[in-house]
Amino acid sequence: MGDYLKLLLLRHGESVGNVDGCLEGQTSTALSTHGQRQAQQLSTYLQQSHPQPLCIYSSPLQRATETASYLSAIADCPLRLEPDLQELHQGIFQGLTWAEASQRYPQICATLTATLDYQPVPGAETLVAAHRRASRWCHTLWQRHPSGGWVWVVTHGGFMQQLIRVILGCDRTWQIPIHHTALFEFWLLSSGLTPASQHNPECWKISKFNNTPHLDPSQ
Repeated sequence: MGDYLKLLLLRHGESVGNVDGCLEGQTSTALSTHGQRQAQQLSTYLQQSHPQPLCIYSSPLQRATETASYLSAIADCPLRLEPDLQELHQGIFQGLTWAEASQRYPQICATLTATLDYQPVPGAETLVAAHRRASRWCHTLWQRHPSGGWVWVVTHGGFMQQLIRVILGCDRTWQIPIHHTALFEFWLLSSGLTPASQHNPECWKISKFNNTPHLDPSQ
């Protein structure tokens, strides 16, 4: 067997926009004081528990880059900002709270809450486009690290849903309540399926899934 690509997906720490209840999307907001503490706790945990990564990748949005800066301080490797790791654009809702969106766009919000069927928001990135973006980025990752090693990736809750879908080879996106600075650790031996390997669980392993061992349970 070859070497596993050991992929550690990480959500950013709590942001000021999260505290305000905003639909942040691709707005670039800073970490809250609590989010800074979460990022510091995360970096301490990784320093004690994980080998050095080959590279740290991060969304260029501020809440992600601030989180990544804590990790970069304890890792002797490049930090690369990747536009493809940004959160999904929220269109006309971006930067608003749900209450504000409901007041400005009552008909659209009423339609969204009345059905489970997908309803597009004007100006927003579609789920199909987000999935395509996640697939593209995962393919690029394999091209950069074909011989394995550790890679840390700081991104956003909504886009992580799409990345996880791609990594697991799922035909749907799952609603996963991802905590700030949660860890998802995947060991991947192959970037694709072959008839000989697709049913062998040794090829793909989940080591951590939505874990927060560095955080106090009361947080």
